[in-house]
Amino acid sequence: MKPVRRIHGAVALLALLFVALGWGIARGSPWGANYFPNVPLTTHDGKTVRFFDDLIKDKVVAINFIYTRCPDTCPLETAQLVRVQKIMGERLGKDVFFYSISIDPEHDTPQVLSEYRDRFNARWTFLTGKKSDIVLLRKKLGLYIEEIQDGSNNHNVNMMIGNQSTGRWMKRSPFENPYVLADQLGNWLSGWKAARKGGDYADAPKLRNIPRGEQIFRTRCVTCHSLTGEEAQDALGPDLLAVTRRREPRWLFDWLKAPDQMLKKKDPIAMALYDKYNRLAMPNMRLNQEEAVALLDYIEDETRRLIGAPPEDPPANAVEAVFTVGAGEAGVADVVAIMNAWVRKTHAAAKVNAGYMTLVNTGSEDVTLVRVESDLFESIEVHEMVRVDGLMEMREVRNMRIPAQGQIRFAPGGRHLMLMGPKTPLSTGERVAMTLVFKSGKQQTVSVNVAAR
Repeated sequence: MKPVRRIHGAVALLALLFVALGWGIARGSPWGANYFPNVPLTTHDGKTVRFFDDLIKDKVVAINFIYTRCPDTCPLETAQLVRVQKIMGERLGKDVFFYSISIDPEHDTPQVLSEYRDRFNARWTFLTGKKSDIVLLRKKLGLYIEEIQDGSNNHNVNMMIGNQSTGRWMKRSPFENPYVLADQLGNWLSGWKAARKGGDYADAPKLRNIPRGEQIFRTRCVTCHSLTGEEAQDALGPDLLAVTRRREPRWLFDWLKAPDQMLKKKDPIAMALYDKYNRLAMPNMRLNQEEAVALLDYIEDETRRLIGAPPEDPPANAVEAVFTVGAGEAGVADVVAIMNAWVRKTHAAAKVNAGYMTLVNTGSEDVTLVRVESDLFESIEVHEMVRVDGLMEMREVRNMRIPAQGQIRFAPGGRHLMLMGPKTPLSTGERVAMTLVFKSGKQQTVSVNVAAR
């Protein structure tokens, strides 16, 4: 009889084990309906959903909090998630779900969220709702910091990714490498990947030192811009290869420091970019002067690596000079875009000099340049070369029309600025302030580099 009792005892113990395991499986994640509030939210297409039942129950999710009027961090967050979206492909909306919830529900109506979503080509769900419910969700997700709630829309920019059914949740930076985020969402939260056989650490490649400018580009710019010369069809912003040669340095500096102000004052280049890229405003990245210089230096270095030095190579300190010798105020509403502006270095006894630049009219109406002025010269005339009786002659032009969406180029051998009576010798690397006066009465100042060419 004893063996029979032992068998019965073993069976009973095994039964209890299965009951315990079954209870554990049925119980599932400790972060369930008893923890997450099942508050109602409204999607970007006007549908009412419940946070727990409809959005996160038994799903792998990424959740962040944004607001559409945010001038800096939120657009970068959204652009970064678009990169993750591309990596996830068809899994987004099937195996993995993204949710962006507004912390400014008074303004961010479903229509506003839908328009914001479309501008980024985002394919996930944007939501709004009752402000107190959204605050509660932020607290439950660990994304609410009491100390920074000052009545503005200051908020924790971290996001939460998790698998509700397993109880695995992680707080992540939205600026994490998109491939890492995609791997965490697609693999880590769903199951553990098999360990890979590795080699000897001695055979690992040596890591290079990444310059400050490259760090800034990789963390703040690459979400919207490439630097290859090949712009993607659905890019959120222009490819930046050779942008340091296409744009006047002062304009680039102003744009990096205060893009929102330049758009507010309707800078012509800024508005043209805004319209071209789906009216998606560049966020203010709060770059200081040193960071802006480092970023532009990196873009120029990468441009040289890929396509070489420009035919007319400016001095090595040309970019540096524009930031240290009185660049203009950020957000000046320029009439035209000015690129490749330079003045020749001449002999101290020379009575005349020449200046060159390209004027680009990005507006919808023609503009007319009537004169150019500078305190460093007695007078400046606009000249062009014309053929008279078979010979080329230089002739002054008093009204230079720049057509809408067109440009006028002043270059050696063609149109140029004749700088009469220099009041002081100019050295390589110096800057010359010139004022362009237009027929409309508007004026525009440009800081021109002195170069030995």
